[in-house]
Amino acid sequence: MQPGDLCLTFDDNLLCQYKVALPVLRQFGLTAFWFVYTSVNQGNAERLEIYRHFRTVAFPGIDAFYTAFDAFLVNRPEADMVAEARGSFQPKAYLPDYVYLSDNDKIFRYVRDRVLGRERYEAAMDAMLAHYGFDMGQLLGVLWMGDAHLKELHGEGHVIGLHSHTHPTLLEALSVAEQREEYRSNASHLTALLGELPRAVSHPNNSYSPETLKILAEMGVTTGFRANMTDATNAALELPRHNHAVIHRSLSETRQ
Repeated sequence: MQPGDLCLTFDDNLLCQYKVALPVLRQFGLTAFWFVYTSVNQGNAERLEIYRHFRTVAFPGIDAFYTAFDAFLVNRPEADMVAEARGSFQPKAYLPDYVYLSDNDKIFRYVRDRVLGRERYEAAMDAMLAHYGFDMGQLLGVLWMGDAHLKELHGEGHVIGLHSHTHPTLLEALSVAEQREEYRSNASHLTALLGELPRAVSHPNNSYSPETLKILAEMGVTTGFRANMTDATNAALELPRHNHAVIHRSLSETRQ
């Protein structure tokens, strides 16, 4: 790479990226990095994106979902734990580099990742989806790209990279063995599908640890992307990225 070079990246293996972004890339003769988590390509409907879809289609806006989620938690066993944690929480001090997140975004992520944890969060969200009559089982072929899409992208010269197998929201909290299995499974599926080991990664939710970087390096991964523009110590595996929301905001301000 040379100073001033740019690249485009897409995370999460979403079918909407294939349908909306790929035609534009083809129009301009561009290729991109596509970082995919692969459990969904093995028939597993991962909850992360299902919950995101639910927030988008069942509520008029994200803040409406946050209000409903808070109200739903009041009647659950975790209510006192969440209320106590939120009482001392300072949004401005949490994830300070994520300038595109609102205070409500940060409160939600803090409760999800640091207070509830994956098991309690998923139990609460599953109950909330059932309460709203939302069927998770109908979304497997709707939200994610399949193997055929990935092979097509690879054949057109796009780079298919790692993004863990199940996309945990806090990968750094997993044991070293669990982290290794996340990326081993991810790489195994993509290598079998594409005929070559992926050499690039983007860190899901920007969550990783020194042990994660060691695991990736041992696997032969040479390029890694963060989710923000904060400088990091391992240049090759912690390349900074601008979030699309930041770019969109900057363009909007320029046009005003």
